[in-house]
Amino acid sequence: METQACSISQYTMSSNAETWKSALSGCLPSVGRQLEVWLNLDKPPDLCEFLLASLQQENGYRADFLLESHFVARALLEPGVLTEGQALEVMTVVMAQDPLFDMKLLQRLQAQRTWPSEVPYHEIQRCLNLIDEAPDPARLSVTLLKFSRHPDPRVESKAAKLLGRHLFNMDRIEALSQSPDDRVRANLIEGIGRRKDLEPFLWLVERAAQDPSYRVSTMGHAILARRGHKMSHTILAMRRRSKDDSISWAANYATEVLVKPYLQADDLANLAAAFSGDAAQPAVVAAVAEVNS
Repeated sequence: METQACSISQYTMSSNAETWKSALSGCLPSVGRQLEVWLNLDKPPDLCEFLLASLQQENGYRADFLLESHFVARALLEPGVLTEGQALEVMTVVMAQDPLFDMKLLQRLQAQRTWPSEVPYHEIQRCLNLIDEAPDPARLSVTLLKFSRHPDPRVESKAAKLLGRHLFNMDRIEALSQSPDDRVRANLIEGIGRRKDLEPFLWLVERAAQDPSYRVSTMGHAILARRGHKMSHTILAMRRRSKDDSISWAANYATEVLVKPYLQADDLANLAAAFSGDAAQPAVVAAVAEVNS
């Protein structure tokens, strides 16, 4: 099998002895000794290319060693070792060989460290980003509930997005929707908006559209606009043109992630016309202005 190439133009980082040292920092000394048998760690090859080549070798011995020694996990979890694009590329190769690796990565994240105080935020963020791209993150939803109770709101909100997309426990979803942090509520609705079957959760989307936070309500209106709700079309269009940068950014983001990817070409043309300056109904202008304010 051909090794997947790591394009230099795609990544801003280059592997060197320091990145290898970072990847080895969480591994046993025996891992470094074995790697020294295979290569010169003073002048090592590109780490991404080495991992991809090793993981795809036909005999599998080197791949097994790199996985079982947790060297691959450490390389994936440390943003200073692999870029996001490189990590996703390696993760895809590993998941094709071991469909349970996403669970193992979660376990490795927390191994031999007190949760959550000793687990760095940047590692948690990288881990959740990688899991989000895994083929079946739904089976991890119960484990991810632990992350939704993390004291750092950035972790809590990222977990809420994943759980909104994959969790089926309605009581847990309802509890997250009542979070006092509007980032958590907005991310939860964004996750719900990415579901294939939205109907069981539509009541949450409609409630979110009435949320006092523009972050949350914009997500709700984007999903409703996608479903043809004219009032939500109008509100979303006006928010995209808002002079308040935070409101216009939220509306543009919601349009990009929750509207455009789900519409056909004809629908997109109609939506573009709706956003390009069609006059809003006089009866709703005052209500929209009040929401924006």
